Amino acid sequence: MTTTMRIQNTEDAVAAIAALATRVIAADNRPGRSLEEVGERMTADDTLDAIRRSFEANRTKGLSVKDAFTRTGQSLVAHYCNSAGIPTR
Repeated sequence: MTTTMRIQNTEDAVAAIAALATRVIAADNRPGRSLEEVGERMTADDTLDAIRRSFEANRTKGLSVKDAFTRTGQSLVAHYCNSAGIPTR
């Protein structure tokens, strides 16, 4: 399935990254990782601020919007998994 997103600014990217990461992490339906539980963590102010900082830092490094979006999302999922003890390999 292909989805087209229109990212007009950093806030669009932050919202989309948080939403997609939530769905990815909650996809395995394990205890403590329901869509609601993961969504609550992903929409916490500190998490949204971290996503914003990462996306903007990646753009500052010269990455395209698409590449900054991808790199930020990958980092977010990996960090969440590592902090929750979820194997990433």
